[in-house]
Amino acid sequence: MDVLSQKIRMCFILLVLLNAVGISFAVKRTYVRGSERLHPPLDIELETVNCTAVRVKWRIPWRHVSTVTGYKVFYTEMRNGRPASSAVAVNVPLSLDMFTTVKFSGHTIFDVEIGSLKMAAQYVFSVGAYGWAGEGRPSVPRRVSTFQPEMCMPPSAPSQPAVGAVSDTETELSWKQSERNGSSPVLHFIVYYIRPELDTEWTSLKDPVNSSSVVVRGLDPDTQYHFAVQAVNVYGASPHSAITDPIWTFSVQERGSGGLGQGSPGNGNGNINQEDLTDDKNSDYGALIQEPLFSPEEERISLPRARTWSPISHTGGGGMSPRENAADSGTIITANKAATIISTSTTPIPTNHTFTTNPVALTSSPGLDSILPTPSSAPLLARSTLAGPLSPTPPGPRSQWKGQVRGLYDLSCEDAVCSLNSVCIDDYQSGGSRCYCALGRGGDACSHVVVVKYPQFYGFSHIAFEPLKNSYQSFQIMLEFKTDSENGLLLFCGENEHGSGDFTSLALIHGKLHFRFNCGTGTAQIVSGSRVALDQWHSVVVGREGAIGWLRLDNDTPVTGHSQGDYNKITFRTPLYVGGSPNAYWLARTAGTNRGFQGCIQTLSINSRVTDMRPWPMGWALSGADVGECSASVCEGVTCANGGTCFASHADGYICLCALGYRGPLCQESFQLVVPYFNASVLSYASAPWPRSSRHYLSWMEFEVTFRPTAPEGTLLYSQDSASRDFLSISLVGGYLEFSFDCGSGTATIRSEETLTMNEWHELRVSRTGREGILQVDNQIPTHSLGEGAFTQIRCSGPLYIGGVPEHTNPRTKINAHAALLHHFTGSIQKITLNERSIRLPQDFSEGVNIENSLHPCVDSPCANRGTCRPKQALYECDCPLGYTGKHCLQVTEATEIPQFIGRSYLVYNNKDILKRVSGCRTHVLLRFRSSAQDGLLLWRGHTPVSANSDFVSLGLEDGALIFSYNLGSGVAIVMINGTFSDGQWHRVKAIRDGQYGSLTVDHYETSTGRSPGNMRQLNTNGMVYLGGMKEVGLYTHGQYLWGLVGCISQLTLSTDYHLALVEDAAAGKNINTCRP
Repeated sequence: MDVLSQKIRMCFILLVLLNAVGISFAVKRTYVRGSERLHPPLDIELETVNCTAVRVKWRIPWRHVSTVTGYKVFYTEMRNGRPASSAVAVNVPLSLDMFTTVKFSGHTIFDVEIGSLKMAAQYVFSVGAYGWAGEGRPSVPRRVSTFQPEMCMPPSAPSQPAVGAVSDTETELSWKQSERNGSSPVLHFIVYYIRPELDTEWTSLKDPVNSSSVVVRGLDPDTQYHFAVQAVNVYGASPHSAITDPIWTFSVQERGSGGLGQGSPGNGNGNINQEDLTDDKNSDYGALIQEPLFSPEEERISLPRARTWSPISHTGGGGMSPRENAADSGTIITANKAATIISTSTTPIPTNHTFTTNPVALTSSPGLDSILPTPSSAPLLARSTLAGPLSPTPPGPRSQWKGQVRGLYDLSCEDAVCSLNSVCIDDYQSGGSRCYCALGRGGDACSHVVVVKYPQFYGFSHIAFEPLKNSYQSFQIMLEFKTDSENGLLLFCGENEHGSGDFTSLALIHGKLHFRFNCGTGTAQIVSGSRVALDQWHSVVVGREGAIGWLRLDNDTPVTGHSQGDYNKITFRTPLYVGGSPNAYWLARTAGTNRGFQGCIQTLSINSRVTDMRPWPMGWALSGADVGECSASVCEGVTCANGGTCFASHADGYICLCALGYRGPLCQESFQLVVPYFNASVLSYASAPWPRSSRHYLSWMEFEVTFRPTAPEGTLLYSQDSASRDFLSISLVGGYLEFSFDCGSGTATIRSEETLTMNEWHELRVSRTGREGILQVDNQIPTHSLGEGAFTQIRCSGPLYIGGVPEHTNPRTKINAHAALLHHFTGSIQKITLNERSIRLPQDFSEGVNIENSLHPCVDSPCANRGTCRPKQALYECDCPLGYTGKHCLQVTEATEIPQFIGRSYLVYNNKDILKRVSGCRTHVLLRFRSSAQDGLLLWRGHTPVSANSDFVSLGLEDGALIFSYNLGSGVAIVMINGTFSDGQWHRVKAIRDGQYGSLTVDHYETSTGRSPGNMRQLNTNGMVYLGGMKEVGLYTHGQYLWGLVGCISQLTLSTDYHLALVEDAAAGKNINTCRP
């Protein structure tokens, strides 16, 4: 019994162990099978398709389908054995149809074509599965390379087709294939047609044509047609052929005649040589036209409504769309019934959203290739249309390009090497690349310097500026141009170089301006109502606010339009291209043309700011190719007299820059400049030296300006240091006055509170102390601002420019970009005072150009007897010479013993006996005066010309105190007595200098003494003695005194015993009257 129960117990234990092992094995097997379902696919193969595409194939067993919902293809470019960028993932999801196919066939093969790759580049690919539980690990990376560019060339354009009418609904076309087939044989041809009287868009035949001729059926009776042809190989499509002459199908009465139709009047008799047509045996007879959206009757009734159809992109080897991150956007997946091959294309199929406000006029002149499509790959699967004509006109004479047509190289720009001063641009239409002269260069070898200001474009040129800034919501662009051709791209800026995505463009298409923009959900197209005239100047303004845009040509009524969709902002990443684009080949669909502009552009203004089109750093142009100068020959044969210089003021106009004192179209007339008037239209400006050296203005400066503007824009004053780029400017901007300065660490700009009234006089005061600036105009509230950074000094080594900056002599490298010097000043500038020193206008002008006289009374010299007219805004005062007085210096003064001074009066003495007593080792002066002002110069003798540390002796009033000062060459001595000396009472003064020592005594005040520094003991000066004031007091006294005496002087005794007859002994004087008791 024990043995039996022991055996039963052993069997039971064995059975439990077997069950446990089975459960463990099942769990493990389940785990392994679940894990295997997310393993990498099987049999991965890589195959190079062309220069920009690679085919990836793999196999998946059916047992994995229940857990795998799709695959991801990972790839990245390799350079020098390392990844050049982060990996790109392409999503390949599985559909229910694929599940069914896989389930019954046992396995499936995925075939995915990855496009938009770089030519002649190496890539690494791997494939990974994903499902409901997550993502599996990718396969082992495999390497593959794309083909070289020379292996992927599309064919050249076929010849112009010969066309003839066969019946009322049929025409026959024949053409010759180009000798250049590209890198592979031609597969087929694409035929486009248009009915110019009915259609506004070109349409392609439903099926491709496999021979060099075709009979087109399904046409409308008694209707005019145009045709064009493209050749296609595996690497893309050729440019279109020349457009056929117009051909008419037979009328219904002529049905079945089979004769050749008559051409339009522009085609002569329109007969086609039978030899030009191919036998029906060799033609693609029976190529049907796609049925139109409307019946002919409905179409005629519905005109002029434009029909817009979305074209299929002919993408392939050389011209695929920019890479997408997911293949399910525009992915084409097909399953082969026999082998269950799933084929996926990662290139999306674009649609063309167009809003047309005016029909496009098409001619068969040179711009036609800009309208017809230039597809870049394989067969056309369905009908596509493009913008076309309403009424084609006979071909016109082609404008001759004046630029140098560059040679074509077989290599692309990645491999081609261009010479110095040239740039390489790929020629996608002809294949290969061309070397063009860089901006600012010209000639066969690009060795000539071309000064570009008013750029000239030749159809293959362009200039690049910075992308449009602060324009994503709105912008306004003004362009002044003259064209030699009815077709050409004027402007383009977008999200990418090929025109897909957001963009804006302005182009000439068959004589009309087309303004287009796309905010991301559809293109707006706005067309000018009138055509441009060749070789005439036109002005166009285009702009947009959100989704609404407008275009105005010259004085026409503005044309408006609206973009499609809900988006109303544009992303600009490419440069703003003017006159063309290096990638113009790809812009045919986007901008409506792939030709560059031919002609001149004179003005470009963006958001109300004029763009300087000169090359950087003189202007804002960053780069360009084969750009000429429209004004290059403007000054040939022009001679400006009297030292004038001919200057191109417009693309086809000039002005003479006349020196000071000359005027007229050729500077032939001389005149006396009295009160300067500046005119921006003739580039007026003047320059003057700073009254003192630049070190006196490092930390503090104060300007006082009296001016009368007649235009709201213009530069009043400007100066800068070319080494440090410190600058200061005072300008009118939009009627406001702006004071800008930069101490070297950031610009401060101070603007007036209110706009200025034009044609009225204004008083301006600006000051700067360190980084702080203050501006006040008339009685407006003062405004102030602080400069950026920590620097507090400004060094201005350059001259002080007045009324503008001479752009013909100063390159932009010497002008700070923040100075906003957009315009010259227009108006009168009457007074400039800097740190209490006057700049005499126009006497202190060192140079100037095209400055006229203002309409001011001083111009007519109202002051008689050699009197000097002093402008005071719209009024004036006369400074009369000694012996005359009155408003116009007409009154003869009586014998004057005691002279009266009015603040701008003086007496001057040059007698040797007088001069020797105010020089040498000792000076003794006795003087009796009275004054009604707290400041004023009593006596002065100094050096001429004045210098910073020259010898002088002076006596005068400062803030009511009497000051005796002198400089013997080693420093200034100042002897002062404080008191009330501006009380209108008579005071006696005794000033003595003995060597370095000086003393001053006034009335009963205690004597004050002083001593000059250094060792100099003698006064050495060659100037005259001035009494009561002098000419330009502030300038000659270094700002110590600004005015002369306001009062009288009754006695002057030198060396204790030399008594002067104040008026009789004077050599000259100004504004002297008789002092009244």
